[in-house]
Order: sequence, then C-alpha cells, then structure tokens
Amino acid sequence: MRNLSKNVRHLRRGDKSLVLQPKISPASPERLAAAVGIRLLAENAGLEFPSLRGVRAKYVHEVNGARLYALCRALVVLGLGDEKLWHKAGESPSGFVQTIAHNLIDRICGDAHKDTLSISCEIRDNLGTGQWRGSPIGDGHLAVMFEAEQYGYVSVGAAIRTLEEQERFLGASFYLLLCNSLYRWVRIYTHYDAEAYNEVLHEWADGDNPENRDSYEFPDLEEAIPECVQALEKLKGWTVKEMRVLLRKHRNGPYGAWIEKILTIHRLSHSNRRLMQFEGEYDYPSLPLLLVVFREQDAIQFCFDHESDSFNQGDNEPTCAVCFLPEDKEDCDGALRTAATFLKLTRELAELINLLNKYEEQDARQRQHRAQPALPTQGGTPDLQVQTGPLQ
Repeated sequence: MRNLSKNVRHLRRGDKSLVLQPKISPASPERLAAAVGIRLLAENAGLEFPSLRGVRAKYVHEVNGARLYALCRALVVLGLGDEKLWHKAGESPSGFVQTIAHNLIDRICGDAHKDTLSISCEIRDNLGTGQWRGSPIGDGHLAVMFEAEQYGYVSVGAAIRTLEEQERFLGASFYLLLCNSLYRWVRIYTHYDAEAYNEVLHEWADGDNPENRDSYEFPDLEEAIPECVQALEKLKGWTVKEMRVLLRKHRNGPYGAWIEKILTIHRLSHSNRRLMQFEGEYDYPSLPLLLVVFREQDAIQFCFDHESDSFNQGDNEPTCAVCFLPEDKEDCDGALRTAATFLKLTRELAELINLLNKYEEQDARQRQHRAQPALPTQGGTPDLQVQTGPLQ
C-alpha cells in the first residue's frame, strides 16, 4: 500500500483534499502485481475462457408461459402464424400473439371504427373467481375480451322519417331490427333503456319526501319516440320476419345502402355465438357500446346523460367475451370465429353509423327550425374515437 499511495496525487484547496486518480505507469502486469503484493492464480497455465459466439444470450420470462406457448402453437396450427412471424416478433410469445391479433383486427375492420367506435381487446387467463358455465376460467382456459372504451353515437330520427315516406313502417322496422340485432351481442342504450330509467326515477320520486318531488325532472319520452315506432310496437302479429321482408323490398331503392347494412348486421347477429355469461363476477354490467337517439339532445340522450353519471364506478363486464382451451384446436377455432363475427358486426355498425350521422347533419341543415325543442343535457356531444389496445 506504501507504493500505491505514493502514486496517488492530491489537490489541496483550502481545507479540503481532493483525490484525483492513481498515477499508474505503463508497466507490465508482472511489475504491477509485484508492486502491490498480488499474484494471479494458475499463472501461465494457458487457460482461456471459451468463446461465447453462438451461445444464446437472451432469456424471456412469461407469466403462465406454458399456457401462452400453447396459444402460440394453436395459432400456428390454425395457419395464422409461422416461423417468419415468430422471428419478426422477437421470439416473444406475447409479441407473437399480439402481432397476430392486430393483423386479424386490421384485416377485418381496417379503418371502419375510426371516429365512430372505441373498442379495446385483450386476452386474459383469469377473471378473479370467475365462472363460465360452471367451470373456473383458471383450469387452462383463456378468454378473448372486447371492451367499449367510449360509447358510440348515432341519431336515427331523420333516417326513420325519410324511410317512412317510402312506405309505412319501413323506418320503424329499420330501427327496431337494428335494436333487436345488436341486443343479441352487445349492450346498447336506446329508448327501452330510457323508459326503464324513467320508471326508476318515478319510483324514487314517489318514495321521497313530498317537498323534494319538485326537484325531479321527468323527460317526455312519448313525445321523443316517433309515432311510427310506437305504433309498430303495439301492432300484434308484426314480427322480425315481417320487418325483414319489408326491408328487403326496398334494398334496391334510394336508401338501399342503409338497408343492406342493417340486413347484414341482423344476419351476423344470428351467427353461432359462444359468448361468456357472467354471474356476479363484476360490479356492473358492460358499458353501452352505442347510444341511439332520435335527434340530438332528445329525451333519450337526456336520460343517458343522467344515468351515465353512475358508469365506471366499479368493475364493468366486458362488452363481448369468449372462452376457449388453447390445446383444443376445435375449441380454439370456434372462439376465433366468434371473435371474428363480433369484429365484422361492429365494422358494419360503424359504417352504418357514419352513413346515418352524415344524413342527420344534412337534414339538420335543411331543417333549421325543429318541430320539437331540444332538452338540456349533461356532458354535451360525445367525443368519439377508436382505440385498439394491445393484447396482454
């Protein structure tokens, strides 16, 4: 240590001594070792470290890796991935699955959801203590889950009125068939939900103190709902079949593009479904994927704005979910078909929303003076966007 300390320079500034660095002369290793009394083990033994060239130096840890690799294998068996895509994904199982999922979503939906619907997607291996048809999700199953990040918005009043001018109940059939089809797959908010909320509001008012009843505001739903819709709902014997027949009659008419979309949505909604059923696993039902109003800021939107204050106060069910066993090719294929059907249905819906909202804007410019005054709302016009989240 005496020899080493002589080679350390000190710089004194005031009362402080600043150690810079050892001053080591370019001597041989033998001289340096001798100076500090250090000897190397196995000197001149000729031993060398083996070359690490070609040795794998990357390690990837995946939670529940066996199940994730099983999913990767299933996707390869189904022809959705190959070795080239595996290397492109950095040989990461999660990256491999994400790449395939994003490719499928882009292939089916493209830009259809842009500025219309906001949906995220993920693959999960747990639902807490979730149950699916009596079997826990943790027994080797995975779940594909789609969730509405933000609700879509469509105004159908102008379209209904225009179709009614073509033939009686054509507009009402268009609207009711849309509601009937979408309710089979997702939660939407229509005049049915507004009527249910209005009933609850009246029950609250009846149970409240008499001096507080004047503070309740009840929207006039009967005035907001078109007469043709109310009349068709009361008409006995008018079924979904009659609605389809009437719509097909006008599929080549001036508004055939709307009718083709609704008929396609109806057909997709009756495809084979393997949707998960949740019983008490979440605090609240799923968020509405779509708000359907008859005109901007009408009584339906009034009810939605007030009821939406309670949204996102707890865990919500996913908008659409399907469970499958990765090791079972048939089961995995069935789940993939269900997910693809959901994406196709939302694609057609997004395109229909764009058509109807554009027509509503044109009609609003032509009709500067509305026959019915708009009701005040909370929240204003919704901000719509699309987000396809990564799978996890």
